[in-house]
Amino acid sequence: MSRWKKKDSRTIATSTLFTMVEDDVVMPDGIEMKYTLIDFPDFAGVLPVHKNKFVLIRNYRYPIDEYVLEFPAGLIDHGETPIQAVERELEEETGYLLESSEKLCTYHPISSLNTQTAHIFIGRASKGGKRSLDDGEDMEVCLMGIDETYKMLEKGELTHPHTMIALFYAKEVISRFR
Repeated sequence: MSRWKKKDSRTIATSTLFTMVEDDVVMPDGIEMKYTLIDFPDFAGVLPVHKNKFVLIRNYRYPIDEYVLEFPAGLIDHGETPIQAVERELEEETGYLLESSEKLCTYHPISSLNTQTAHIFIGRASKGGKRSLDDGEDMEVCLMGIDETYKMLEKGELTHPHTMIALFYAKEVISRFR
């Protein structure tokens, strides 16, 4: 199968978080069209376990004006590996430290709009770090029982897609982190 061909590309908007690009493309059947991409940096997140509980955050999400239960995560800084980003974000957002970890999955959250890659881990966490929220972060730490969290998932009470994906992949390996 032949692929689309890019004829031209231009940046149409930038922000501190993303770049919006418009490409002129030719499809395999010869049809020409414009394709808009919103490029976000890669991110990493961890499903941390401490004493048979998940260390989650209740994070305020402005676009939906709600607090959402999710795992600690954040953008990967320049020069950082995904695991380094996870260690940093876990401490900054919760005050917990990552003792050990295992990669659960890597995926492209919105492959129709960008090339962003998500790196998701599970790990054993311990107290002892220093919590340090960024400006604009509004979140609280929540220790949730593992079984309770899975019941919430089954009832449709969790809505954060990356957390839902992490819980799906963690189900097979969670026994090693309890």
